[in-house]
Parts: sequence; C-alpha cells; structure tokens
Amino acid sequence: MAAAVVVGALSAATRLIIVSAVTATVGRFAYVAGNVDGTIAEFTVNPATGQLRHNGYIFAGNQPLALVVEPRNKFVYVANSGDNNISAFSIDPAGGNLTTVAGSPFAAGVAPLALAVEPRGKFAYVANSGSGTVSAYSIDSTTGALTAVAGSPFAAGANPSSIVADPSGEFVYVANPTSNNVSGYKIDVNTGVLTPANGSPFTAGSAPSALTVDPSGHFAYVANGVSANVSAFAIDSASGALNTISGSPFPTGAGMEIAGVTVDPSGKFLYVANFGSSSVSAFTIGAGGGLTPVSASPFPVSSSPRSVQIDPGAKFAYVSTLSANEVEVFSIGATGTLNLAGKVRTRPQSAAIAFSGGTAPVTYTPTFAYVANSNSNDITGYSVDARSGALSGISGSPFPAGSGASSVAIDPSGKFSYVANANSGNISAFTISASNGALTAVPGSPFPGGTAPSAVAVDPTGRFVYIANAGSRDVSGYTIDRISGALSAISGSPFPVGGNPSHLTVDSTGQRLYVADSGRNEVFAYNVDPLSGSLTGVVGSPFPTGLGPLSVAVDPSGRFVYVVNQGGGVSAFTVDATNGALSAIVGLPFPAGTVPVFVSVEESGKFAYVVDANSNTISAFAIDSVTGALQMTPASPFPTGTGPRWVSADPSGKFAYVTNQITNNVSAYAIDPLSGTLTLISGSPFAAGTFPISVATTGKIQ
Repeated sequence: MAAAVVVGALSAATRLIIVSAVTATVGRFAYVAGNVDGTIAEFTVNPATGQLRHNGYIFAGNQPLALVVEPRNKFVYVANSGDNNISAFSIDPAGGNLTTVAGSPFAAGVAPLALAVEPRGKFAYVANSGSGTVSAYSIDSTTGALTAVAGSPFAAGANPSSIVADPSGEFVYVANPTSNNVSGYKIDVNTGVLTPANGSPFTAGSAPSALTVDPSGHFAYVANGVSANVSAFAIDSASGALNTISGSPFPTGAGMEIAGVTVDPSGKFLYVANFGSSSVSAFTIGAGGGLTPVSASPFPVSSSPRSVQIDPGAKFAYVSTLSANEVEVFSIGATGTLNLAGKVRTRPQSAAIAFSGGTAPVTYTPTFAYVANSNSNDITGYSVDARSGALSGISGSPFPAGSGASSVAIDPSGKFSYVANANSGNISAFTISASNGALTAVPGSPFPGGTAPSAVAVDPTGRFVYIANAGSRDVSGYTIDRISGALSAISGSPFPVGGNPSHLTVDSTGQRLYVADSGRNEVFAYNVDPLSGSLTGVVGSPFPTGLGPLSVAVDPSGRFVYVVNQGGGVSAFTVDATNGALSAIVGLPFPAGTVPVFVSVEESGKFAYVVDANSNTISAFAIDSVTGALQMTPASPFPTGTGPRWVSADPSGKFAYVTNQITNNVSAYAIDPLSGTLTLISGSPFAAGTFPISVATTGKIQ
C-alpha cells in the first residue's frame, strides 16, 4: 500500500503513517500450506491465465493451517497449529523459492490458527486458538526474524480463529467463534503493543470464524460459521470501534462452517468460502458497506474450501480445498461472478494460500539444452536463443558420459545434470556452469546404478534422483547433495518394479513417481516420502496400459497421467487426489501414429506431444482441462528427422525439441500457444552426437 498524501498544515497531534511496501499489481508467486505433511508448496503465478505452476516445496512445522506474505513481499510466515510456533521464510525475489529464516521457528501461543502483518511490515500478530490470546512480534526488516513485543501475548476472546490488520496499520481485529464476538485493538505504531479498542469486544453472529477488512479500511466483514451469514461493520477511523451497518448480517445463501472470507483488491466484491457446503458466496459491496449477492451465488467448489484469496491483479479467485488436495482457480467477471479457469493439485490438505506480488509478471527464459548420445557415450550441450529457440553448441561440448548414455535430466535449479548410462550401469553427474552451460563432473561421478539404467528423473524439489533399471527390473533412488550434486542411495533402494521399466517421472507435486513397464504392459505408481525419498506402492498399482509402454508423463496440474504405447496409442488416466491411484479415461487409448515412442506435456498443460518413430513425425494433442482426454490438433502431425525418439518442451513453453536417432540431430520447433502447432525453427535440425536418445532443457525464472 502506498503512503497517503496529506495536504494542508500538520499539527503536533497529526500522525503520518508511512507504508514502505511497493504496491503489487500482479501476482508473482503463491504459497500453499499442506496440513498433513507440514509442507509449503511453492508456485509461480501466470497473471494472464491464473495458472499456478509448481516450483517445489519446503517444510514448515506440524499442521500448518495459515500463512501470510508480509507487505514488502520479502518474507512468509506460517502458523503451525500442532507445534505452537511460527515458521519464517525469506522469499527469493527472482525465483520465489523459500529459505528458512535464522532462528525459525518462533514460539507462539497454544494452537496458532491465523496470522496478520500490518501494512508497514513492522509487526506480526498471531491468533492462538488454544490459549485465547494474540501473540505480537516485531519483524526484523533485514532478516525477517520475529521478536516478541513487550506485554505479548494479549488477551482475546474464546478460541480466536482469524485475525486481520486494517490497511492504515492502526488496528487489529480478531474473530472469537466460541464467544461470538470480535476483539478490536489499537496498534502502538512504535512498539506494536495492542490496546483494546473502545467498545471491544464487538458482537458478531454465531461462531464468527473468519474476518477481513476492505482495502479502504472503512469496513470490516465477519463470516459467521453457524449462522451462515456475514456481519458488516463500519470502522471508526479514530478509535477503531466497529459499528453495525444497516441490513447486517447478510445471509450467504449457503450452508454452515464458513472457513474463509476476503475482499478483492479493488474493494468491489467480497467472497466467502463455505467449507460445509463446498461453495463460495459472492457479494458486491455498496457505497455504505452493505452487501448484495452476486447473481448465481453461491458458486460450487469441488470439496471443502478452506480459504479464498484474490490475486493482486484482482482477476482471479483462488480457493484451497482441504479434502480435494487442490487449488481451484476462478476468473472474476465484471459483476463479481466466478468462472472455473483451472485446477492444480497440491500437497495433502491444502489449508491456505497466500500471494507474493510485484510490478512485473514472472517469466521463464530458456538457457541451455542437453542431449544424451547413446552410441558416442557423451552429452551434447547447447545454448538456447531465448527469442528464436535456435541451438548453438556450448564450448567444450560434447561432454563425456558413461557407456550407452540413454537419458539426461536436470535438477529444477539448473545446477546439476544427471545421465543414466545403460551399458556401464551407472549415473554420470555434472555441475552446470550458470554462465556458459559447460558440464563438469561431480566428485565421485559416476555413481553406481542398477543393470541397464534406461531413464532418469529428478523430483521437483531437486532433492531426489530416480533411475529406471531395465535390466535389474527396479528403480534406484538417491538423495542429492545440494552443494556438490553428489548422489547417495536412499534407504531401501532399489525398489522393485516388474518386467522392463523403460521410463519414469515424478509428478509436479513431488508426491508420486510413475514408471512405464514395457515388459508387463503396465504403469507402476509409487508414493514418495517427502523426508527420505523412499518409495511405497500406491494402492492398486500397477495399472494396465496398452502394448509396450515406453514413456509416461504427468500434466503440470498433477491431475492426469499419459502413457505412450509402442504397440499403439496413448493410454490416459486421471489421478486420485488422495492416494495417487490411476483411473482410465474414457476413450483410450487415443490414436497417435503407428509406433509412438514418447509423450510429453508442455508447461501450460494445454498440449501433449507424441513422437512416432515409424512415420518420423510428432503429433500435437489438445488436453481437455476437465476430463484429461486428448484430441489431435488439426495441423498434426509435424515432420521430424529420421528415427525420432524423445520430445521435450523448454521451461518457457515456447519451444519443443525432438531427438532423431538415425540422422543424429535435434529438430527444434516453436510452439503456437493457442493451437499447439509446431513450426520448425530456422537452422533446424541441429547436429548432435551418435544415436541421440534423450533431450532436456534448463531455464531461469525472472
């Protein structure tokens, strides 16, 4: 929020509050608390489409139920209700990844359920449901560390569950569901000490469970869980007292158990997450603060909405659904209506979501590409022209790998590269030069693998590597040393598969590993332990596919799995949000040429690409965002070189690259973002080594 401009004389009694936060016009990053495994999922935000794109995860504490991004977009704070403390993280301003603040976690009261940071970013406040108090902290503006304010904690009502600071930075309000009221406090702007506002507490409806203040600071809204309505108050700008607005309370038109409430950044609309009735109620806000239901409200949500938040650009509403393990994205119409725009899977039980904003949207820029050449036993490295997608050789390329280099994968940070060497039965590991893309062998490389390792995958956090061993019929798992890139075997590795594991991938949430088994015509599914990386079979695994499955891909939302069958067609599955089990999509297998050998989904999740080794083509498929079904695009297929084997889209989603085994080169294409059509890039194909199989690309977030 920008500082207010005051015109006229300043008296000795005038207090000018300077808010240092930069006004955010677009969402850049989003963070979602996973209540079950204590993780915070990290996402980048596409402000044009509303898409949340997975960017890894980090551990918080036990049962994180709330989180907040402070106004300067430097730090994230998480309330761990099971540990009675607050985790603090700093935000990488470029990539959005979180790093634990020194001294974190910081002690809170009993069962902290909600947090708020006042708009200058000087003080944080936590509602402790179990102790009926509010903990207050000063924030170190450099490190993000929290220090308890003198006199903290401050008394609240019974079981406080929600807390908000007003936009002026003068007042804090707390919803007390058991005492059916709202505690109001005045903030000492120098010390952060809270003093009860005149008339506090203020009577609300039955079981007030959530509250918010509009961006102007004129109105406060309290969602009452049992009475299923919203109490509306005018805020006295001098004292912070709450005065009931005419017509209040306003019914939500939905069931009980309200879990969240928010006002959009424009101050025009109010939204209420109805946990008990799986819906979101929408209201327009009148000039006097009164509420009028939006046409067609309430709007259905898949299951158990825990919170609702609006992106800084006021274009999309994001609803975290506790039991569906996903965030549902809705575009906001001119009249406040909600229209489903997409869904993305999260870590178990997405309890809350918060946004970090800025003045420019996140962009992905491709940097380097690497090709594993099986017969020349090396890796060809390329620089990627960010505008055209053209490839040019990296100095020192090719880089020696093991015998039968068959698959290459890059960790999400772009620091390390891993190569599965089928003939020598090991894994080559390299560090990647950030400046020129050159590869340098990691100390201790190569690392032992199973027999005939055929494919390699890195999990979304960059903590684990998995290798499909076709000869020994298992999967080897490793932890990555985040400093050196060295690999250490995971306890219990290798993990048995079946007949002939040919390819594998980790889903975007980091929860599941899927393995295509061409020997048994099945796909194996595993749960990934977030702490150790060990694998346990998903209930019902393995799942039947077509004949000779050679490749498996998961769409970026984590909701669909695709398996390409050398015997014909693409098998498609929906993923169970709770346990990762696969259910066949009606209409499969989807035709995809005569000998399809590889499938990949580009980063927008709109298109899948399938390589056909027999006809030397690649086909583009539009993905139905609701069902996951595939529909070949009208312009497909597109010509490749001879013997195409692998396709990979770069992190920006602008370019696709196909390895051609017989012609020993790489075909490069520009991707049309609307139709998925592929257009050959000038200069394509680009020379590779002998018998290139796999291609992987890196990119940077800006």
